[in-house]
Amino acid sequence: MKKEFEGFVIYNKTNKKSKAYAVVSENYECKAEAPEIPEKFKEFIIPIEDKRFFNHNGIDIKGTTRALLRNFMNMKVLEGGSTISQQLARNILKDNSRTLSRKIRESIIALKLEYNYSKDDILNLYFNNVYFGKNLRGVRSASLYYFDKEPKKLNNSEIIYLLTILRGPNYYLSNLDATNKRMKLLSELLFNSNKLNLYQYNKIGKKSNISGNHRINILRNNTIPFITENIDFQNKRIDSTLVSYYQDFAENLVRKSKYPTSIVIIRNKKVIGFYSFYGSDYPFIFKSNVGSTLKPFIYYYAKKNGINNDQKFSSYKNNLNWNVREATSVNSKLNIDEALYHSNNNAFINISETIGIENTLNFLSDSIQIKDDEVFPSAILGATKNGLSLHQLTLAYNDFLTENIDDEKMELMKILNKIFKTKLNFNIENAFLKTGTTNNNDERLAIMHHADTTFGILRNENPLNDSSKEGNMFHEIKRFFGSYFKQQLKEYKWI
Repeated sequence: MKKEFEGFVIYNKTNKKSKAYAVVSENYECKAEAPEIPEKFKEFIIPIEDKRFFNHNGIDIKGTTRALLRNFMNMKVLEGGSTISQQLARNILKDNSRTLSRKIRESIIALKLEYNYSKDDILNLYFNNVYFGKNLRGVRSASLYYFDKEPKKLNNSEIIYLLTILRGPNYYLSNLDATNKRMKLLSELLFNSNKLNLYQYNKIGKKSNISGNHRINILRNNTIPFITENIDFQNKRIDSTLVSYYQDFAENLVRKSKYPTSIVIIRNKKVIGFYSFYGSDYPFIFKSNVGSTLKPFIYYYAKKNGINNDQKFSSYKNNLNWNVREATSVNSKLNIDEALYHSNNNAFINISETIGIENTLNFLSDSIQIKDDEVFPSAILGATKNGLSLHQLTLAYNDFLTENIDDEKMELMKILNKIFKTKLNFNIENAFLKTGTTNNNDERLAIMHHADTTFGILRNENPLNDSSKEGNMFHEIKRFFGSYFKQQLKEYKWI
């Protein structure tokens, strides 16, 4: 996918409002592009950092000479002497080393910037590239992180705070007294430069410890099509389908999980929460076989085509002579409800052969929305040509369990509810669970559904101390979903 959304800010929903959640970036640097830099930033920065900005060509000989003399007289660095153009060049280079070669490269880039861009363009570039600590680049990233506001909504105190930490983020962020002193110094400078009136100056003097800490995430471009509700290209803003509560839930589950985990949460066919140990786009682009999680679709199709519980199917061997493994020991013959509850592979192969392999595969391809030529007989056991992403699987379940609820789906959901209660030990009606394992148990899947919300969880890796088929995956799931169901539990009837 094109990087056309690089630097866009993603907003999610919280209590019917929207909140900045993430910045689109292909690397780990949080750099939000500001569509427009507020004029106050430009007005304030000139007297603070580069008084002769509009009069030099990128290098201020007078300022540099003055800085060298002052530093020499005091035997320490008190003044840098760099112009705004040179500071921009340094941020483009991302090199703060105090070497002659770096200074030469910085000066050459500054001269090129002055030749190719207007002064206003240079200020815009400066505020979109300058470093504000905490892996933040650009004033928009800093504004959202420290104050949970877009730059145009910042007051004078907040602007001056950002200009304060700009000089040395690591130092000022860890030294509140120094920050307050420098804010006072800059306020006086701006007052003396007629950029602040007396009322504004006095108001700033009363402010201290004003910064917040609003974490901004980084999402890759590949993630955007799956979570977008609206895109505002002019303001470089994406309104997402994400809901803060579910997004926080997803992040908490992944961060506290013992093993590499991914989760997707879908409601009304929209992603309302997701997270992954392997990066933001992993639940959407990584595809694998999904094991027994496809059996409920086959169960439903078989029931619709006349298979009932009076019929028994072999659980030890199958009519296609496939050599398959079973997770548990069961009776030699199972009806379709028992076959689903125990997730018996042989029985489901025999059921599919009874109703017709080709018809079964066609129904599966429609249900999980993949092309017919991607579905082979092995799909009965969850293996498709290209595999399924966690998002595809969760979306298919959300659609399947919320649309056109008929008698056969009601029978299916009774069994999925029984599995839910047995495996998680939660006595909750209308909550469903299906699990699946594949790739020698390296990928373990759990699909849970309650009311109108579907949770897809993928756990990777199979450590030596976790030899059972489902391992201790459900110990972790129970920890998180126990509190979830206590908060979300409500009467919900399938009609």
